[in-house]
Amino acid sequence: MFVSSYETALDAKGRVSVPASFRAALGGGSRIFVWPAMDGSGCLEGGGDELMAVYRQTLARMAPTDPHRRAFMHAIFTRSADLKMDDTGRITLPANLLEAAGIEKKLVFAGAFDRFHIWEPSRFHAFDEKMSQTALDNQSALDEPFQKALDAGNLPDVAAGRTGGG
Repeated sequence: MFVSSYETALDAKGRVSVPASFRAALGGGSRIFVWPAMDGSGCLEGGGDELMAVYRQTLARMAPTDPHRRAFMHAIFTRSADLKMDDTGRITLPANLLEAAGIEKKLVFAGAFDRFHIWEPSRFHAFDEKMSQTALDNQSALDEPFQKALDAGNLPDVAAGRTGGG
């Protein structure tokens, strides 16, 4: 799982070190896929073989003639870069992806559960503020899924407010 955020910079050769915790989340794989995020946020989205397998499975369930399938395949597979980390965990982001994300030197790796994002720092800070406010304003959106999981017995006792002892 990709968690936390890390601000870093491209080195003199245009490489960047992938955060150690992100390398661990890749399960030891040295292959990373990165593409411009489809949501219009201006960041790059990325992950490893596991994330790409999810996209392959999802798109395979759509009809081959579905125009949405074609658009998603283009956005993810055509626009992505298949990158290999070197022995020290560095990757080189292609110029077209750096340009798409507005990255010149500094960047932020941001964990996003099953994937990560790569941001230009000022874009990340603006997005972070917006998402913090959205989370604050919409806390009740968690109520129904939490209650369903609680009712189904899918939460640990501590999450349900029970600490044991009956």
